[in-house]
Amino acid sequence: MKHSKASVAFAIPSIIVYSVLLAVPILIALLLSFTSWNGIGEIKYIGFNNFLRIFKDKSLGIAIENTVLVTVVQLIICNVLGLFMAMLVNRTDRLTSILRTFYFIPYVLSSVAIAFVWKAIFAYNGVINTILKTVGLEKWITAFTSNRKGALICIIIVGIWNTLGYYMMIYLAALQSVPQELYEAAKVDGVNNWTKFWHITLPLITSGTMISVLMGLINGLKAYDIVKVMTDGGPGNSTETIVYSIVRYGFSNNMMGYASALAVALFLAIAVFTLIVLRFFRNKEVY
Repeated sequence: MKHSKASVAFAIPSIIVYSVLLAVPILIALLLSFTSWNGIGEIKYIGFNNFLRIFKDKSLGIAIENTVLVTVVQLIICNVLGLFMAMLVNRTDRLTSILRTFYFIPYVLSSVAIAFVWKAIFAYNGVINTILKTVGLEKWITAFTSNRKGALICIIIVGIWNTLGYYMMIYLAALQSVPQELYEAAKVDGVNNWTKFWHITLPLITSGTMISVLMGLINGLKAYDIVKVMTDGGPGNSTETIVYSIVRYGFSNNMMGYASALAVALFLAIAVFTLIVLRFFRNKEVY
């Protein structure tokens, strides 16, 4: 009984923080999603009108396309390269430890600071164009973040560079949990490296792959800070993402009700995708 009371006492601060910072805002957003409110004046109940408006919003369609593209591209590249890098540094020598730290550093840096640095690199007078001019490739010089085709590619590149080390660490932890006896037995049987990868490594790192895919999915769907700093949704609205649209509608257009509906819809979409991924990988796990 004493242990039970102590456990509850220790849990109370966490419950309070969770409620204030997560549960309460989610509940408020859910309630506001059924209203029309500019953030200051009277709150009017309008039912499901905000949710119906989502299907008619053309600018939101562009944001959804951009978000899906960013999510899919980053998800694939970060997982493939992350696994490859993890396999390269899955050793215990000093050089490997240094490389792990080097690869992981971009993830621990502020994404806003990173976005400012890369914005300067991609600028018309930035590092890339300076190098192109130096080597005589003036015809390739352009303002990368100021044209519709290049801006979203720049955002994807920065997103990959920022998070790649994180995925590497997830896969590295998964790889180190694979029993070495299996590799030794496969070596004795004359199994080549490619076969070992497909039939030993991949099946036994399913849990790590699941976590990596989930995080890639969530990170892609909530992309905002890099977009805000590098392009501010432009040129035009060609690089807007869903979260960027939520912030724009809520704080620039004073449409808190509609912004809340978008936030709730995004929350539900992430929840559904998470359940799908969990179910898919649960059937693939090897115990």
